[in-house]
Amino acid sequence: MRHWLFMAVAIVTEVAGTLSMKLGEHHGSQVWGLGVMYLMLVLSYTSLAMAVKRIPLAVAYGAWESLGLVLITVCSAWLFGEALTVTKLAAIVLIIVGIVLLERGTDEATERSHAS
Repeated sequence: MRHWLFMAVAIVTEVAGTLSMKLGEHHGSQVWGLGVMYLMLVLSYTSLAMAVKRIPLAVAYGAWESLGLVLITVCSAWLFGEALTVTKLAAIVLIIVGIVLLERGTDEATERSHAS
C-alpha cells in the first residue's frame, strides 16, 4: 500500500513542479518558479523510484506521465484560464482508458508468469 502513496506523491509533485514554472512567470519571478520546479521534480523522481520497487515500471511510469498530464491540463484550465475543449476532454478520457488497459495487461502477464 505504501508504494501507491509514493506514486501519488510522485504525480502530485511532478504537477506542482510543472505548474510552478508558469505560476512564477505570472507572478514576475521566474527564479522562484524554476527553484520550486527543480525541488518538486527531485521529489517526484525520488518518489517514483520508491514506487517502482513494488509497482511494475510500465504501470508506474505510464501512470506518472499520463495522470500528470491530465492534472496539468485540468489545473491549467483552472489556474490560467486555458481552454478545456471537447478534444482535450476526449484525450483525457483516452489517457485514463490507456492507463487502465496498461495496468490490466500488466496484471494479466504477471498472473500468467506466476501460473507457469
